[in-house]
Amino acid sequence: MTNKTVVPSPLPIHTKPHSQPAKTSDAEPSLPKPKLRLHLQDARHAAAASFFRFIPDLEAVLNSALAAIVDQLYIPSSSSSNKHKAPASFTPTIPPTRSVTIILEDFNGVAYTTGTDLDNDHKEIHFSLSYINHVINTNSDALSELKGVLTHELVHCYQHTAPPPASSKDKDIPHPPGGLIEGIADFVRLKAGLVPPHWKKPTNSKERAEKWDAGYQNTAFFLEWLEDERGRGTVGLVNDRLLTRGYVGEEEGDTDGKGFWRGLFGVGVKELWEEYGRYLDR
Repeated sequence: MTNKTVVPSPLPIHTKPHSQPAKTSDAEPSLPKPKLRLHLQDARHAAAASFFRFIPDLEAVLNSALAAIVDQLYIPSSSSSNKHKAPASFTPTIPPTRSVTIILEDFNGVAYTTGTDLDNDHKEIHFSLSYINHVINTNSDALSELKGVLTHELVHCYQHTAPPPASSKDKDIPHPPGGLIEGIADFVRLKAGLVPPHWKKPTNSKERAEKWDAGYQNTAFFLEWLEDERGRGTVGLVNDRLLTRGYVGEEEGDTDGKGFWRGLFGVGVKELWEEYGRYLDR
């Protein structure tokens, strides 16, 4: 895809410890039902009418994205559903997002997600009308791309990045690399079957990105491999650990097993990245 400028989404910060209650471990969590709002900033823009022609039922598209988010991030593993040993389980804790506002406006870039001035339980997804116009005029599967972008951004409304602060003065909460946050969002998009044509899945270690946290599809394909190797629910466990523990004790110099990745998988993320490379070369 050409003329694509990515505007990274800010890391979501959940400022309250409360969450939507999950059902028992034997049942799937309920689908979130936030209030959905739509703001069109320029009804005269060329993309305005086209957007609604391609997506006449925005609620259905967002509900499908919410279902993918719950399926990929909030359903714990079970030994019966995994071809390998199931990863450690967790209790689904879905963020308490109360509303999501889709804002269609003209800016350079693709899309980004923020909290609102009201509080961080209300989210805004800003979607570029210029990019929408570009997709509709140049992409052979414009609907898939529009759905993919909305799914990616909605993940930012419903993923974890850190434990809630103990107080408003707590500024030392450990956050993960932005590449992991963006990679998880693209992982959900990938698993939802909304892979755009410009994504190139590596076929050997030399085609990988330089680092595991390069973000977006680069990290998404790494997470897909990790889940395939360690069992369904692995990425959900990573997401949950960001809430319950935070991104602490990175693998650099970690020898006591307390690092984020080593605590989950017994090895550091650099070792996992190398293992991923060896898998690609096989």
